[in-house]
Amino acid sequence: MLSDSALLFIVLAPGLAALIAGGFKVYIGDRGAMVVTTGTVLLAGLLSLFQLFRFTFAAGHGDGEAIHTALTTHGPHIITLMSWIDVGAFQADWAIRVDALSIVMMAVITSVSGLVHLYSWGYMSEDPHRARFFAYLSLFTFAMLMLVTADNFIQLFFGWEGVGLASYLLIGFWFTKTAPNDASIKAFVTNRVGDFGLALGIMAVFLVFGTVEFAPVLEAIRTNAELVPLALAAPGTARDVIVPFLGHDLPALELIGILLFIGAMGKSAQFFLHVWLPDAMEGPTPVSALIHAATMVTAGVYLVCLMSPIYEYAPVAAGLITLTGAVTAIYAATVGMAQNDIKRVIAYSTCSQLGYMFFAAGVGAYEAAMFHLFTHAFFKALLFLGAGSVIHGCHHEQDMRRMGGIARFMPLTYAAMLIGTIAIIGLGLPFTSLGFSGFFSKDAIIESAFSASLVGVRFADLAFWLGLTAALLTSFYSWRLIYMTFHGPRAEHDTHHEGSAQVEEEDHGHAHGSEPHESPLVMLVPLGVLALGAMFAGVLFYDPMFHHGDAFWGEALYRSADNHVIHDIDKLKYDASYAWVFWAPLVVTLIGFALATFTYLFNRGIGHRIAQTGGPLHSLFANKWYFDEIYQATLIRGSRWLGDMFWKVGDKQLIDGLGPDGVTGLVRWGSRRLSAMHSGYLYHYAFVIIGAALIFGAVLFWRVGGAG
Repeated sequence: MLSDSALLFIVLAPGLAALIAGGFKVYIGDRGAMVVTTGTVLLAGLLSLFQLFRFTFAAGHGDGEAIHTALTTHGPHIITLMSWIDVGAFQADWAIRVDALSIVMMAVITSVSGLVHLYSWGYMSEDPHRARFFAYLSLFTFAMLMLVTADNFIQLFFGWEGVGLASYLLIGFWFTKTAPNDASIKAFVTNRVGDFGLALGIMAVFLVFGTVEFAPVLEAIRTNAELVPLALAAPGTARDVIVPFLGHDLPALELIGILLFIGAMGKSAQFFLHVWLPDAMEGPTPVSALIHAATMVTAGVYLVCLMSPIYEYAPVAAGLITLTGAVTAIYAATVGMAQNDIKRVIAYSTCSQLGYMFFAAGVGAYEAAMFHLFTHAFFKALLFLGAGSVIHGCHHEQDMRRMGGIARFMPLTYAAMLIGTIAIIGLGLPFTSLGFSGFFSKDAIIESAFSASLVGVRFADLAFWLGLTAALLTSFYSWRLIYMTFHGPRAEHDTHHEGSAQVEEEDHGHAHGSEPHESPLVMLVPLGVLALGAMFAGVLFYDPMFHHGDAFWGEALYRSADNHVIHDIDKLKYDASYAWVFWAPLVVTLIGFALATFTYLFNRGIGHRIAQTGGPLHSLFANKWYFDEIYQATLIRGSRWLGDMFWKVGDKQLIDGLGPDGVTGLVRWGSRRLSAMHSGYLYHYAFVIIGAALIFGAVLFWRVGGAG
C-alpha cells in the first residue's frame, strides 16, 4: 500500500488543483490552469494504478489463498485528518478510508479523469473558458474521491452532494444556451429526489445504531450485536430491530436499505429517476465520459456494495434492487435502439449497464457488480471519447443520420470505437480467456443471476432473462451506431434520414460538403490507453476480482454464510445440463450483431422505412417510453399548480392579505377617512368636539346610571 502522504495526494490534490485553476486563472491563464489540473490528476492516476496493481498481484496472480493472506490480514487503513462534528453521540471525522473498494474506485476515478483532462486539451481547444472547465473537472474528481474514501455517512454525503454540484456546473457549462441550462437543472432537481431518500436513510442509521461511522454500523450487522436505538425502536439485535415508519412497523435494515437505495437510484439513473442522464449530453463530451464512466453514476453502485451487510439481511430491499436494475437494463436498451444522437445512444447504454450492476448486487453478487463497474469504466470512457472524436472530426455534428462512410477519414477513431463496441457487447468465447473486458464482467453478472435463481433469490430469474434480452439489444444498437456512423454511403444534407423528425439545418460541417478529419494526437492518445483497458482489464482482473473475490475484496464486501451465488457458478460450469447458460450470452450477442448487420449494413433502407412507418413500438422507444411527457403532465404541472396555489392563494391572499397587507390596508383606509376631517374650518372642529363630548357623556352616564 502507498504511504499516507501519497494517499493524501491522490485524494486531496485534485481539489487543490481545482482551487488554483478556478481562483488564480487571472494570474496563470488558461494554459496554466490546464497544466496544473491535468498534471495533478494524471499523477494521481498513475499512483492509483500502481497501488491497484500492487494490491492485486503482490502475492501472485490467481493464487487465491496467497492473495487472501497478503491482502486481507488487516482491516481498512484509516487516515484521520481532523475532527469534524462532535455533538454528543453524533460524531464524524474527516478521514480517508483505504480498503479494496476504495483502492479500485480511486484507480478508476483518477485514471479515467486524467485521460479526460488530457483529451480536453484538444476537444476544448477553441473554448474561451478553458480554465473554468478544467477547474470543474478537477472539482468533480475531488468530490468523487471524497465520496469513495469516506469512513462515515456524513463525509460520504459531502462527496455525494459535491459530485451533484460539479455535474450541475459541467452539464450547464455552456450556460448561455437554453438546452444546457435546462439539462443541468433537470439533473440537479432529479438527484434531489434521490438525495432526500439518502438523507432519511442516514438519519435512520443514526437513530438505530447511534453512530454514522461505517465501521461500527457494519460490524454490528455482521455480528448481529445487541443494539439500544436512540428513540422510537425497542432494543434488540442488529438484524431484528423494528422501527415505526408511516404507520407501519418495519425491520430497520429493510427501511435503511430501501432509503439508501433511493439515493442510489437518483445518482445512478435507475428506472423512474433516470430521466436526467440522457439530457446530461448537453454538456461537453469529455463531461459525458467522466460522468458516465468514472464518477457520478457509479456512486450508487458503490454505495450498495459498500452497504452489502445491510442488503444481506434485507431481502425485500435487495429484491427491489434486483427488480429495478433488471427493468432499467431492458428499458434503456430498448430506448437506445431508436436514438439518432450518437451521444444519447451511448448514454442509454450507460443506463442499461448500470442496471446490470444493480441487479448483480441485488442477487448478492457484489463482486460481479464491482468487477463490471471496473471494466465498464474503460470501454464506456472509450466510447464517449470516441464519439467526441467523431463529433470533433465532423465539425460538431452529432446526428448519426448525417454521418456514414467516415471510417476512411478517421481510421484511428474508427478502430477505437470498434474496440469499445466489442467490449461493451461482451464478445468472448465461454470457458476460455479469449474475450474483451465486457465479456468477463457481463457474463459474470448473467451467470450470477442464474445461480441465484436456482436458490430462490427474489427476482433473480427475471433478472437473468431480462439481462440476456438486454445483451441482445446492446449488441444491436452498438453495431447500429458503428454502421450508421462509419459505414455505408456518405450522408448529404438533403438525404432522407431515418426517423420522422426533421433534422435542423445547421452549419455542421460535412453535411454541407466539408469532409471529416481525424482528431489531433492529444485526443487520440487517451483513446489508445482506454482501448488497452477495454481489451485487457477483464482477462487480467477476472480471477482476483471475481473468481477469487473473497480473497481480493476481504472485509470490504460481505456475503452471509447462506450466500453461495458466486461459489455455485463453478459447480454449474462442470454440469453439462447447465452449459447453455454460459453459451447463451454469446448466442444472443451474435443474433444482435446479425440483425444490425442485415438492417444497417446490407439493407440500410430497412431502418429508414421502420422509422418512417413508425408504429406504437417504435414510437414508444423513440420517445423514451414517454417518461418526459408523463412527468411534465403530472409532476411538473402538478408542482407548478401547487406552487401557484401556495403562492397566490396561501401566501398572497391569506397570509399577506389577512396579515401585514390587510392591516396596512385597514390603516390606510382609516387614515384617509380621518384625514378628510381636517378641513381647516373652525366650526368643523367645534362640531367634532361637541359630538365627541356628547358621545363620551352618554357612555359615562350609561355606565354610572347602570352601576347605581
